[in-house]
Amino acid sequence: MGIRRHMYNEAFKKAMKIKGYGSFPNTIKNGDIEKVKNFRDGSNVKITVVESITDYMNFINTLNTNFTNPVFYRGQINANYLIQPYSFRKNISNEHILIENFKRYFYSELANCKTSVEKLILMQHYGLATRCLDISENPLVALYFACVPYKKFRDCSKISTDDDWGEVILFREKSTEAEKSNNTKPERLKEVNSSNVSIIANTAFMEKEFSLWDLGACWKVDRNQTYTEVYINLKSIVRSSFIVRVPFDNPRIKNQRGAFILVNSNKAYIVKNEHSYFENELTKFINDNEYTTYDDLLVTDKYKKYLDKQNTWELKFHKVKPYDDSNEFDFFKTDPFNLKRIFYKDNENNNLVVLIPPKAKEKIKQELSRFGITDMFIYPDMDTVANEINLTIE
Repeated sequence: MGIRRHMYNEAFKKAMKIKGYGSFPNTIKNGDIEKVKNFRDGSNVKITVVESITDYMNFINTLNTNFTNPVFYRGQINANYLIQPYSFRKNISNEHILIENFKRYFYSELANCKTSVEKLILMQHYGLATRCLDISENPLVALYFACVPYKKFRDCSKISTDDDWGEVILFREKSTEAEKSNNTKPERLKEVNSSNVSIIANTAFMEKEFSLWDLGACWKVDRNQTYTEVYINLKSIVRSSFIVRVPFDNPRIKNQRGAFILVNSNKAYIVKNEHSYFENELTKFINDNEYTTYDDLLVTDKYKKYLDKQNTWELKFHKVKPYDDSNEFDFFKTDPFNLKRIFYKDNENNNLVVLIPPKAKEKIKQELSRFGITDMFIYPDMDTVANEINLTIE
């Protein structure tokens, strides 16, 4: 038990680095709700504890959200979870191998996809580990995921226990003043045909180490670019997260009002004279935690070759294991995907987080079922529907 508790605390310490609240589940149980409500760990986080759908909807009704600039929600059964997609929880070095193996079995289906983004969406739909982080525009769907473990193909005993608090995390792309005045969606709220989204999606198909030349070649095919020199936003390759709205082209995504956050975590470096090192300008750029303009830094996907061979250099990238203490830069240990940029914040600049006590999960699940939010609604495939029908008859 001592070993598990140590692992539990270590996981929460890492989660704390990005979420902003501390390790309370081992010491604060169901009877100490007020302690949780008032818990802080030096960060701008405002916690709302909900024990019923009524509590939850009262919270939702306080949010500033609309169609052009919506709030997105992610429910997690265990508040100890780090915020990272499935492929980053596995060995990110093998991401391209997972994709290649899936492609061998479903070559025709993937060939029907027009872009790399569409391929990732298809693979995500069928449960392959990808860099897409599932979110929803429906707050009740997120609440369901915070209370009900995902049973299909997973050993839930490894990810949650009866003592674990659930959570709902809120995300939103910030609008500029001009976008607010014109009632237009934020520039950074992306659709699947976005150039930035295409860049990040194509990094998933790269090996652990790849060059700008390799990525640019794939990206130009993906974007149907015919000219020889194309400029790419460097930050989209290094460390980015964009909220992406996807077409509701299957019943599951439609019911879940699904979207995803496409994330990236790569270290950039220069290879020059057969040596690898960070240039001063790259180091300064990568350490910048916020975008300064939409096109921070554009780099060509062609090699920079001079007549003097001693000056030949190439921009290369290395996939980084997120949240790992061995990472060279602190932001890869704490906020590797720049998620702090898209956390929903209230007027006092607090990140808003919903926490669900363990004892309230079953009650909330029953309340959700009265609104039709059940396993059958969330996963409207034949085997899930058949199983739910079986449970209705003794």
